[in-house]
Amino acid sequence: MSDGVADWLITTGRGNRPTLRWSFSVDAPLTDIRFSRESGEVLAADVSGGIYLLDRRGQVRALTRTRHSVQRLAWADTGVAGAAVLDDHLVGWFNRNLQFQWTRDLSDQILAISVDPYGSHVALGQADGVNLIYSQENKKFSRFETVRPLRHMQFLSGTTDLLVASEYGLTGRYKMNGTPVWTSKLWSTVGDVAATGDGRSFFLASYAQGIQAFDGQNGNTRGTFICDGTVGLVTCGFAKRKIVAYTMERTLFSVDDAGNPEWNVTVPDDIRKIILSPLCDFIICGFASGRIMRFDMSN
Repeated sequence: MSDGVADWLITTGRGNRPTLRWSFSVDAPLTDIRFSRESGEVLAADVSGGIYLLDRRGQVRALTRTRHSVQRLAWADTGVAGAAVLDDHLVGWFNRNLQFQWTRDLSDQILAISVDPYGSHVALGQADGVNLIYSQENKKFSRFETVRPLRHMQFLSGTTDLLVASEYGLTGRYKMNGTPVWTSKLWSTVGDVAATGDGRSFFLASYAQGIQAFDGQNGNTRGTFICDGTVGLVTCGFAKRKIVAYTMERTLFSVDDAGNPEWNVTVPDDIRKIILSPLCDFIICGFASGRIMRFDMSN
């Protein structure tokens, strides 16, 4: 863990750019990071099978090493439990100390994973279009199918609903029992999704088509933020206010809730994941190289 200044924050971009609070490097290239809204902790995984839990200061609180390749992570907002996709088809459930409680081998590749805010259930999307929800006790809660395999799942706060999207062709909102609240066809490829805590606003990183905004309650489109670049990642605050996104051309930028640009910087390495804090006062960036950085923003 180190503090200091990232030179590229000063020498590139424009606007009131964020400042570096801390940075930490995992032991191998990064595969995923997640964030606990209540505890402020960061969960990270690398290609060597390491899973790390960092506190608010970027210091290691817990560490475990597996014999598996860790592809994707999910973490409860309360920070009490999480889940990981191991070796494409295996899901593992672990506690706050990163100790695995159970693993389950599924019939097909797992493309998407999400844990509910209270750490009681995990949702999984498979490559065959079959979606499963298991309880923390490793009991199947529900099974439902979608016309296209889901690449993105996000549990909402204050409800048990899931906002979902496939890589192409489908987005929607589902009850935990698999009943669709709404579904909508997509005409663009989706690289990432973000939703406010209540699901009222739902954003898709749609590459050359910019950031697409939806009403998460009924699926109606709210328009598109046209961006200078190919948007691959997107994140938003708990109550929207700001949107931060990342382009394949390595530009990290922020817009307000009306789509007005606030700042942008050019980063020195590919970013795997970006997470905006609930109050929009800092960003967690996970770089492909294994570096994780927290940047504080001016509101």
